[in-house]
Amino acid sequence: MTDVSHGYRFNLHLAGTVCEVETNYHRLEFTLRDWTVGGVEGDVAGKFAMQIVVSTCPAPSSEHPHFRGLNHVVVASFGHHNVFVFDLLRRRLVARVSERVACDRVFWNERLLPIAVGVLGSTVGVVPVHCACLCLEGEGVLVAGLSGAGKSTLSAALVHAGLDYVSDDWTYIGWGDDGLLAHGLSQRIKLLPDAVSHFPLLAEHSLINALNGELAYQVAADTFGGDIVRSCVPRCCIFLDRSTQFKSSFARMRADQVRLSFQSSVEPLPSLLADAAKARSEIIEQLACLPCWTFRHGCAPQFAAEEILSFVSSQKQELTA
Repeated sequence: MTDVSHGYRFNLHLAGTVCEVETNYHRLEFTLRDWTVGGVEGDVAGKFAMQIVVSTCPAPSSEHPHFRGLNHVVVASFGHHNVFVFDLLRRRLVARVSERVACDRVFWNERLLPIAVGVLGSTVGVVPVHCACLCLEGEGVLVAGLSGAGKSTLSAALVHAGLDYVSDDWTYIGWGDDGLLAHGLSQRIKLLPDAVSHFPLLAEHSLINALNGELAYQVAADTFGGDIVRSCVPRCCIFLDRSTQFKSSFARMRADQVRLSFQSSVEPLPSLLADAAKARSEIIEQLACLPCWTFRHGCAPQFAAEEILSFVSSQKQELTA
């Protein structure tokens, strides 16, 4: 790889972390401009480094990703010309990419950066959790559930009902100055093709192949109304449980149930990262202490969103009464 020790340097603020970037390509900072400003230093969980060598030879755009892992090293390749090596022990990412990929904002914002925080986050104090996050009057509502439970569709409906949007499929939980903080990276919601029956406005958008190979709509969250915010303080969690009956109910969850659910969504860490695993467990333990409920329903997403909004608002009023 080309020596980048005397190249260009800048910092990214990503989901409560700082990524120190070093590259030989001056335009990469412009590609990553959404993340080079903002962030509060006091709310930074940790730092990791990213060295990106850009080859100016002609090369195709990124291809479908392939992942390989051994102990503390993970390799992600998007074709032969775009290879990323993650070293969890040293909290570092080293990559060689084509000039075309280096200029592709969609690739970085919706593929590589979420992968980077997902792989390295736990080593710097940020836990990737498989849930959505919405914000009601400045307070975070986590929406969790198994794949296919309807998190994304419900997230779109909640934004349409007036909540602000933080994240869709993955939320990154770390420590802030006043406790836990929930962070988002992607500003787009991924919706399967049948979601158009609930949101006719999707007919104006095209279906594309998502990172996991699914054909889906990927639209900006503010398409459904509401604002996009990068972080908030999580106050409660709703676990979705789909039903075949057209009715809904809420049931309080025990802390051990919540803990087990969140633990099942995180990747195992090698024994070399025992300290990171312990820090991650502490964050999950705090999540398990939040007020959490199972929401069982067989309703249309708009109706389910109104039910959740009413329920969370009533719980908030009881706490402040």
